[in-house]
Amino acid sequence: MKKILIIFLLPIVLLIGAGAGAFFFGLIPGFGLESNEQLKKELAAKEAAKRNIVPKAYKKASVLSLEYWIDDFVINLQTERPKPVFLLLTFVLILSGEEAKSKVQLLEPRIRSAANIFLSSLSPEDLDGYDGITMLRQELWVLVNKVVNDTTSVENVQILKMTVK
Repeated sequence: MKKILIIFLLPIVLLIGAGAGAFFFGLIPGFGLESNEQLKKELAAKEAAKRNIVPKAYKKASVLSLEYWIDDFVINLQTERPKPVFLLLTFVLILSGEEAKSKVQLLEPRIRSAANIFLSSLSPEDLDGYDGITMLRQELWVLVNKVVNDTTSVENVQILKMTVK
């Protein structure tokens, strides 16, 4: 009888003890005391990384989306040419709804100021071709999200007009 208890009961007790220890020290992914906080931090980091990449230009907007036009920018680009080179730019923010629109309206001067500072640091060569437009959309996306400081308000950034003269 003692042999049966030792053969069957001892491994069960050891497994239960090892499982409890692993649980309390957080060695089992998805379980334990620290795992919920850690999972929340990881999800927040993934969401932040996802928000740093501009959505595709052809991404379909949601049903409640609104367009918010940012008026024309005329920016003097950096160049070594004797005559100045200007950038004429118009872009649209695709917003998630009326609440986002009112928030962006209040923050438009900050968005314009940040965009002016960024755009004035560019040269005409930076804006050449597909890569230049993609870089511009990406940087405007990051800039607008920093100013708005909200992960749900701005759905996309669309460049409507871009002329370098």
